[in-house]
Amino acid sequence: MTTLRTKIAMGLYASVATLMTPLVKYHLKKRITRGKEHPVRYTEKLGYASQAKPKDKLVWIHGASVGESLSILPLLETFHSLRPDLTFLVTTGTATSARLMEERLPPYAIHQFVPVDLPLAIGNFLRNWRPDIALIIESELWPNMIFRTKAHGIPLILLNGRMSQKSAKSWARASFFIGDLLNQFDLILAQSSTDARRFTELGAPHVKKQSNLKFAAAPLSYKQGDFEELSAQIGTRPVWFASSTHRGEEVFLAEVHEKLREKIPDLLCIIAPRHPERGSEILNEFQGKNLPLSLRSEGNRITEDTSIYLADTLGELGLFYALSPVVIIGGSLLRKGGQNLLEPARQNCAIICGPEMQNFEEICNEMVDNHAIIKLSQTEDITAQLEALLLNKSRQQKLAQKAARYVKDRGQEINDVANEILQKLPPNE
Repeated sequence: MTTLRTKIAMGLYASVATLMTPLVKYHLKKRITRGKEHPVRYTEKLGYASQAKPKDKLVWIHGASVGESLSILPLLETFHSLRPDLTFLVTTGTATSARLMEERLPPYAIHQFVPVDLPLAIGNFLRNWRPDIALIIESELWPNMIFRTKAHGIPLILLNGRMSQKSAKSWARASFFIGDLLNQFDLILAQSSTDARRFTELGAPHVKKQSNLKFAAAPLSYKQGDFEELSAQIGTRPVWFASSTHRGEEVFLAEVHEKLREKIPDLLCIIAPRHPERGSEILNEFQGKNLPLSLRSEGNRITEDTSIYLADTLGELGLFYALSPVVIIGGSLLRKGGQNLLEPARQNCAIICGPEMQNFEEICNEMVDNHAIIKLSQTEDITAQLEALLLNKSRQQKLAQKAARYVKDRGQEINDVANEILQKLPPNE
């Protein structure tokens, strides 16, 4: 039951959103001129379908951007193996995710841009597509979308639900509203025990902890030609890779690398900044250090003199995980909360992370318990831990094998997730 306060709040929100409709249309058209919207398909964001609705039962799955949309792919395969009669409507919000979905979606799935959270757009979308069930990935809590989907009698599930501490504190200030909003979901499958607890504390009545969809993702792809070319340039040199680093970490890791080269003179370090456009900035920071640097964005080769190879390009993490037996997780040495542990684990890397892994806290703790990762209690320990790992290939391999086994075992849980969702699908009439 929606409270009166929530009804009033939603009435005000819907009224303001409706008044904003002309401005949103103008904004979308302006974005076309800047190449940020599809020149034809932008109308999908106003709820107009660019394809015909299929006759089969339709499962609508919404993931906001690239990360969420990639996590959908193994779920689609699992659904299809269990229920080949279903068709899937996948919505995302960004142009990058749309291009990715066009390349990777199976033939039994359709892609559309998600409608903006305006009453007109959401109404158009629901009338045109009439999905039989709706799955929202992670944390897309748009009020019009949620309340109006439920008002159409469509079962609504929050999948891989994520609620950060910061978001939970913000929502708690409007506890009456978030409680009613979360009550619209027939089921919330949270990606960790911590997320499940936060959803429950905010008033969600139907919450379960599930396996994180990221466990079932495929290994990151890369071009075999690039792998062979860089492998030839590296030769037999030992390598370590700092993945998705943040400002401040690159200089610190360069100093670590200098110390390591006193014991391992031919050691190569690869650094991939979280934001590749920082390449020139990082280059300037390294001025004055005796560490010959090559930039991938400029087509530099890895030569015998190259000490650090700066991988300042997009979409190539899979390539560098494949090249590097030892990986440092960026964002974990500073207070950034860490980055994805599962991607290097899936590619048989021995992994070290710093103490700041709040974004992947539960997964990190489980991997520590399974002896599948080295987590530093303090950042200063990194040099000694790296040296010990780089000089012991047997230890490298055992650590990598345990990490890969952990991810594989947890990935099998996606079948349970799919079956749980299918129980909420309305029966055939």
